[in-house]
Amino acid sequence: MSLQAIPLFDLGNVVIKVDFHPFIRWLAQESESGNLDEAEAVLRSSLFFELEFGRIDREGFLRGIGDVFKIKSSADEIEKRFCSIFPGSVDGMVELLGEISREQPVYALSNTNELHLSWIRRQHPETLDPFQKVFSSHELKKRKPDPGIYQDVCDALGVDPARIVFFDDLEVNIEGARQAGMNAYLFRDTGQVREILGIVK
Repeated sequence: MSLQAIPLFDLGNVVIKVDFHPFIRWLAQESESGNLDEAEAVLRSSLFFELEFGRIDREGFLRGIGDVFKIKSSADEIEKRFCSIFPGSVDGMVELLGEISREQPVYALSNTNELHLSWIRRQHPETLDPFQKVFSSHELKKRKPDPGIYQDVCDALGVDPARIVFFDDLEVNIEGARQAGMNAYLFRDTGQVREILGIVK
């Protein structure tokens, strides 16, 4: 791998697996309506996006979930359920990131929020340990695929976008990164990352 290339990775379904189904099922069961479709819609709601943009804090989000769905559970219980979406790391990625980080800095860029990122740090620290820095939407106040968020990363690192090699599991985010001038690839597996970065196993 060329030391001129700077590896940048999405987190969800690239480094750590994400499965919202347990939370959605619980939310539907606990809600006043019991409607699964209504519960699933929370992931497309302004409440969720405001959290990922960093415009509301933990308390505001949890209170909002309780109010919208008429849930009697405590804020701590709602948070626990909302964060129980990470079943573990993506196969081989922790080991691969460890290899890369021993040779050069490696970074992450994720659409995420303070609740999820704090939970990952507590429950799955091995997935974040290899990263020199995790750039998150709730701190940058932007979300992928806004080209501005990629430029913010480059500005923070003091590098030209062309030096970044970015991996994400969503095509729309790859397109945003390419518009910003990065070399971006739709993530498949660790073998693909090794091939692109030229890392011999």
